[in-house]
Amino acid sequence: MTAARLARPRGLLAMRKGWSRAKHVMKHLYRRSERWDLAIEGLPANLRDRAEREGCTLIDRVQRGDDTRRRLTEACSRLLEADHAAYYRPAYLHSVNTAEPLGRAGSLGRESQRAAFVGDNGVFVIASDGTDGRPPRVVTAYRVGPADFEHATQEEFVEAAARKWRDKQSLVASLSQDPDELEPT
Repeated sequence: MTAARLARPRGLLAMRKGWSRAKHVMKHLYRRSERWDLAIEGLPANLRDRAEREGCTLIDRVQRGDDTRRRLTEACSRLLEADHAAYYRPAYLHSVNTAEPLGRAGSLGRESQRAAFVGDNGVFVIASDGTDGRPPRVVTAYRVGPADFEHATQEEFVEAAARKWRDKQSLVASLSQDPDELEPT
């Protein structure tokens, strides 16, 4: 599958429900450095604070990379699901839908069964491509931020995500070369 031929996988499903979805909302949507407020019109400024008040006590742990499945309070679970439906899912699906015309939809390699997308909102999405017989599904979605994220513009976030997408595609292309075609160093 080449980047030029790759379109949104037919029947693309949202991120898997349960801990996986909850973890991604806490890890990415609530991460201040990802500046989702620039990508999502009308995003409340206090999403993370509200989640913490509702008993979502795992945000910092998840953002540090602890993927250990944890039990969430009922209120926290409801809020994470609501924030996914209202903000996170529409943003990542918008990115997938606008990536192809921008030339930022591509396979992550012949063997990976994953595809990457960066749409006009600068959300970097990785999805399964459906070649394993299961319906294609969003695996993760995040914002790639510039170093000075607090003062960065939406355009700088989009460019950072596009640069990461190009870097991944260059790596895929270099790894896809036939070893017999490679020049000796």
